[in-house]
Amino acid sequence: MLQLFDHPLSPFAFKVRVLLYEKAIAFEKNEIQTESQRHALLEVNPLGEVPALRDGDDVIADSKVIADYLEDRWPTPPLLPSNPADRARARRIELLADGPLDAATLMVALFKVFRPKLEASEPTAQAAAGALLRRRQGALDQELAGREYFAGPFSRADVAVAPHVIMAAAIGYPVPAELENLTAWVARISARPSVERTTGEAFAAFAGLQDQRDPFFSNDRLHWRSDRIEALIRIGLGAWLLDDLKKGGAFLPE
Repeated sequence: MLQLFDHPLSPFAFKVRVLLYEKAIAFEKNEIQTESQRHALLEVNPLGEVPALRDGDDVIADSKVIADYLEDRWPTPPLLPSNPADRARARRIELLADGPLDAATLMVALFKVFRPKLEASEPTAQAAAGALLRRRQGALDQELAGREYFAGPFSRADVAVAPHVIMAAAIGYPVPAELENLTAWVARISARPSVERTTGEAFAAFAGLQDQRDPFFSNDRLHWRSDRIEALIRIGLGAWLLDDLKKGGAFLPE
């Protein structure tokens, strides 16, 4: 049986879980919920990042690579369009979701969840974070013009966008009502059993973390990389990140 090493609060783990549920693939969950469990993850993925998938002797890491693996290994039902142009579009939307959208969502979460004290000390940066997310949401709304889903039929493009939009709404940044295309898409996607199930798992995990003394995702030590660092600089927190790195409150990929 497949083994999935992940954490329900990771948007990339969210993506992989939805894909597994959509394809009705049986798998064993290995949730890395505490820092002390990190060694188990390092044995599978030396980068120490979730998700990672073990299939027999093979280990696959990175959500996009895992998604490709699942599509190749279990092609039915397909979660990439058959039309080459739509397939390329799905992959482009997935890259946007995994990069700029993820970064914008994390910027607002920084103030609302991870470092709430920044709301008082960095109000200008917080406003810039909200504006950055709104721009990303507006771009997604335009992508959906005349479409029910992002790339023809329901696909992993929709799966990739879903966690960021859902989690942003949960912390006070829902899709503005005037973005009618994206609003309708959120209702459509949230009704899918795979998304509903994964969302419930994520919210349950968040509730459980409130009493966790040794969390894998720690507010005291945040993980920064690529688009997330660029977004910090965009909202004016580049110097803050350098200071946080010096204090040990942040870390970069291995």
